[in-house]
Amino acid sequence: MREILIRAGLLASTALACLPAAAQAATPAPFALGVYIGGPNGSDAPAEAQVDANYASFTQAMGVAPTLIDVYTDYGQDIGSWQLNAGWQAYSNSLSPVAKSMIPVVAFPMVSQAGGSPSPDQQFKLFATGQYDWAIQGVVQAWINQGFKNLIFRVGWEMDLNYSVNYAGDDSGTQADWVAAFQHIYQVIHQTAAAAGATVQVVWNPSATNYTNAVATTSLYPGDSYVDIIGVDVYGAMYPYYDNAAGPGVQIYDWATGQIDTSVETFTSKSANRIHYWEYPAAYAAGQLDGSGGHSQSFNSVMEFAMLHNKPFAVPECGSGAYNDQNDVSDDGAFPWWLATTIKHAQSRGLKMSFVSVWDTNNEGDYQFSYKANNQPLTRKNWAKYLSPMVAH
Repeated sequence: MREILIRAGLLASTALACLPAAAQAATPAPFALGVYIGGPNGSDAPAEAQVDANYASFTQAMGVAPTLIDVYTDYGQDIGSWQLNAGWQAYSNSLSPVAKSMIPVVAFPMVSQAGGSPSPDQQFKLFATGQYDWAIQGVVQAWINQGFKNLIFRVGWEMDLNYSVNYAGDDSGTQADWVAAFQHIYQVIHQTAAAAGATVQVVWNPSATNYTNAVATTSLYPGDSYVDIIGVDVYGAMYPYYDNAAGPGVQIYDWATGQIDTSVETFTSKSANRIHYWEYPAAYAAGQLDGSGGHSQSFNSVMEFAMLHNKPFAVPECGSGAYNDQNDVSDDGAFPWWLATTIKHAQSRGLKMSFVSVWDTNNEGDYQFSYKANNQPLTRKNWAKYLSPMVAH
């Protein structure tokens, strides 16, 4: 399967050159636009005003208003508090002049990191056997009670990243428990929403990464009956593999020149290298696209997986300009161009797009681009130029 996905990614990256003129000119089906601009706050007027200002800035920069908003259940609280946390979030969203009419894309964790919580694997087992059904039902009902009858849930998002709260583990037993938990959570979410007359979709949501022991598209897929949308998170930050055959120290193959770079900063400064990394994050030398031994997950491989399973595809999180360090560039016009172009090419080959949510806040990384004071004119220009025309109005 992994070899198939890598070859499929190769095809995707060269799709423009291979497509007939008619296919290149075809207008892809529009999809929904989402955003993360921080969380609405019903008890803090200045904080709410900032969220509203962020919304206005994003909408002005994009030239189109988002219809979805990312929200996060607080996994730092114990599971017994998740319903109250969701209730407060839903209440705050319902009071927000901008969020009240947007579809919440709710990140639902599969692990609580509160002190005294069971181990992640134990929590997976408790979810799978129905011991936490009351918590799942409570979170879903909290949003419905505040008038949100159209919901999207990202269950156990980014489970292939070993630093993620939802990490599915390095061993097959823990991963099997994760899958069983996901399947059960999916069923309870749908049952709860249906009983209340609400519409809900569940996203299976790994992240693009240059290495994962979780091997997300093979060992962690819960089955088509338990997934409504396949999504992948992708960011501009790069952590390229060193080409050890080229010598000791920092030796990185440069896809722009065919030479060897001796610093990550030199590598990331070139848009050709960044684009190649986003498509093949485990590539390390000419003709060597996978130095991970089959353990990487690229944006392209998950997108192709969605097409293989005939599922709608989404990008629940994306952004660039993360930390203005050697692993990224602070103003990256290539990232929005690459993302929009890759999606458009895949749509011409049959991809069904659901939504793309753009990170436009400096919470957990300097991804905010829409304000002129952010000093990211290329990023702002190209999000609007390339992604906005593809968005449903």
